[in-house]
Amino acid sequence: MSKLLKIIIVVILLTPFFSLLAEAKKTQYVSDELVINMRSGKGTGFKIIKIIKSGTPLTILNSDTGYTHAVTPGGVQGWVLSRFLIDQPVARDKLAKAQKDVAEMKVKYNSMSNELNTLKSEQEILSRSEKNLLQNKDVLNTELTKLKKIAARPMQLESENDQLRNDLVKIETEMRLLKQEYQTLEDNTQRDWFMTGAGVLFGGMILGLIFPKLRSGQRKANWNRL
Repeated sequence: MSKLLKIIIVVILLTPFFSLLAEAKKTQYVSDELVINMRSGKGTGFKIIKIIKSGTPLTILNSDTGYTHAVTPGGVQGWVLSRFLIDQPVARDKLAKAQKDVAEMKVKYNSMSNELNTLKSEQEILSRSEKNLLQNKDVLNTELTKLKKIAARPMQLESENDQLRNDLVKIETEMRLLKQEYQTLEDNTQRDWFMTGAGVLFGGMILGLIFPKLRSGQRKANWNRL
């Protein structure tokens, strides 16, 4: 017998079971005998009207000269010997009730144990889910940071495009200036070549006029020497 069952039996044995009925009637129990006789009158000479088993609760009407007038749970009235009645259930019934209570408590315990195991399993599942959620949160935060960088990139590109457009305008301006300078230089070069050519031509013409005269004068000088 388990320790818990012993405790329950002791508690039950020490707890009085009194049920006060209307009209000051009380309940007593057939003692721990196998059976007792319920007779129609007070004495062994009266007819036996019912055989009552041990542990049967009887509603007491009155008592007189060693006999008790009582009513069975089925409503049969008769007389029984008072010495066979006790105020509490017999030990066998107490034990049966205690065993029943223990069985019920075991069922409740098993049910609570199963519920506890279920709760533990659910807690483990929730714990894993929480861990996964935290990991997913970290991943999402990383992705969010990347998206923020990507979202900021168009603004940076727009700023870079503005700078490139400004640089392009500067380059186009410088190209126009260079073209103008080149055109001016080319015009100056052509003019210089023209002036040089004209000078050469003019010089050639002068030499063409002077050179024959020089040769003619030299011939005359040679003739004069002769």
